[in-house]
Amino acid sequence: MAKKNAYSDYLKQTLGGLVDKLEITELHKEFLKNRWLDQVMWLEGRATKERNQHFRLRMVTIIGGVLVPAMVGFKSDSENINQTVGWIALGVSQAVAISAAVEEFFGHGDKYRNYRSTAESMKIEGWQFMQLAGPYKRFQVHEDAYKAFAQRVEAFIQKDVEGFVARLEEKQDDDKRDLEEATTNAEQALMRLNRDLEERAQRLEAEKARLAEQAATQQRQESSYSGSLLDIEMPTTASEGETFEEPAAPMTAVQPLVSTPPSSPPATGRRAARRSSATITSSSSLPPLGQHALEWEENVDFQALKTILTEQNSAVDRGSQTNGGAVAPGPQLIAPDEVSQILECPLEDCKVYLPGILAAMKKYDISDNSVLIGLLATIRIETGGFKPVHEWGGESYWKRYEERADLGNIHPGDGIKYHGRGYIQLTGRANYSTYGKKLGVDLENDPDLAMDPEISAQVLACYFKERGVDQAARAGDWRKVRKLVNGGYHGWDVFSKYVERAQARLA
Repeated sequence: MAKKNAYSDYLKQTLGGLVDKLEITELHKEFLKNRWLDQVMWLEGRATKERNQHFRLRMVTIIGGVLVPAMVGFKSDSENINQTVGWIALGVSQAVAISAAVEEFFGHGDKYRNYRSTAESMKIEGWQFMQLAGPYKRFQVHEDAYKAFAQRVEAFIQKDVEGFVARLEEKQDDDKRDLEEATTNAEQALMRLNRDLEERAQRLEAEKARLAEQAATQQRQESSYSGSLLDIEMPTTASEGETFEEPAAPMTAVQPLVSTPPSSPPATGRRAARRSSATITSSSSLPPLGQHALEWEENVDFQALKTILTEQNSAVDRGSQTNGGAVAPGPQLIAPDEVSQILECPLEDCKVYLPGILAAMKKYDISDNSVLIGLLATIRIETGGFKPVHEWGGESYWKRYEERADLGNIHPGDGIKYHGRGYIQLTGRANYSTYGKKLGVDLENDPDLAMDPEISAQVLACYFKERGVDQAARAGDWRKVRKLVNGGYHGWDVFSKYVERAQARLA
C-alpha cells in the first residue's frame, strides 16, 4: 500500500510541477490540474483496483482448479482424513465457482484493461502537449495549443463514458435475451408437462373403462348358463304351434353418423374496398406520428376487392365440381365489416386497406385462412389498427438506430431515414434495399414508399412467405409466428387475443 501511494504521490507531484512551469494562464493551469491531472490519477487508481481484484479472483480460480482434482484423488488409510479432505475439496471447488462467477459478473479484467488504456492515452496526450509534439507540433507556444489539448482531453473522457454505457447496454441486452430464452424454455417445459399429464389422464380413463367393461362382462357370464353348448339340442325344424326364425344376416358396413354436407353456394353481396381513386399528397416532411403518409378520398371504388372475391368464388365452384359435390379446401371470403369486428378497428380503414392485403396474399400464394389469421393479428398489434403507420416514438426514438451496422445504417441520418414503416415496421437501410429489390421498388432512395398500402402489404406478404411465417401459421404454432415477426414475444397477450377472435370466424 505504501509503495502504491508513493507512486501515486510521485506521479501527481511530477505532473503538477510540469503544469506549473507552463507559460499559460493561471485559469488554464487550474483546468489542467483539476480536469486532466485529476482524471489521470482517478483512472490510475481505478485501473490498479480492478487489476488487483482480477488477479485475486484468477489466482483463486487457477490454484483451486489445480488443488481440487488432487484432493479428490487423495486416498488415505484413515477414514477421518479422507472425510476431512473431501470437505476441503468441496469448499475449494465452491470458492473456485464463486470466483469465476464474480469475475464474469463484474468483469474486473475488462474494466482494468479499459481504465489502463484510457489512463495511458491521457498521459501520452499530456506529454505531447507539454513538449509541443504530435498533434501540437504546429503550435509555437503552449497557450496557442491549449484549446486543441482541452478538446482532445474532453473527447477522451466522452469516449470512455460512451464505451461504459455501450457495455452496460450490451450486458442488459444479453440479460434480456437470456431471460426471454429461459422464459421460453420454461413455457415449453410446462407445455410438455401438461401434454404428459393429459396423456396419462387419458390412459387412466381408458384403463378404468377397460376394467369396468371387464367387470361387466364377468358379471354377465356368472349370471348366465355355465354349461357347454354341446348340452343343448337345437331343433332343426319348427314344432307344431312354434315358429322358427332364421338369424338375421350380419351388417356388412356401418354408415357414418355424419355425412358430408352439400356444398353451400358462394357468399354474395359482400362489400369489399379498393383504393382506386386515391389522391396522394406528397410532402418532404414526415407525416404526424401514427398517421398514414397518404390521404385517400372518401369515395372508395369496390371493384378490385369484388374481382378478388369473384375469383375466390370461382375457385370454390371448381373445387365443388372436381370433388363430387364436396367443397375443396380454400380461403373463406371475408369482408371489411368482418375484419373490423374481429380486430376492433375502424370500418373505413378496413374498407380502404383490405383489398391490397388480399391481393398481396394472392400474389405470394399464401391465400389460406391460417395465414390470414396470423396476418390479421400481426397487423393489429404492429400498427395498433388496420393501416400502415410510422414507428412510434418520433425522431428522438429513431436515433437509436444510428450507426447500426446490423441494420445497414452506415451513414449519418440513416437511423431516422430508415425508421419503421408500414404494416410490419420495416426498419434499417439493408431491409429497405432488400425488399425494394424483391418488389421492384426503389425503397432505399424513397423510404416513404413503404407507407403506400399496396407496397406495405406486399412487404408483409413477402416476409411471411420467405421467413416461413406462413408455415408456422398453417401448423398452428402462433408463438412461433409472433417470434418470427417480433424477434420475441412482445405483446403476446394482445396478439393471441386477436388470433382467437379470427379463428372463431375463419378456422
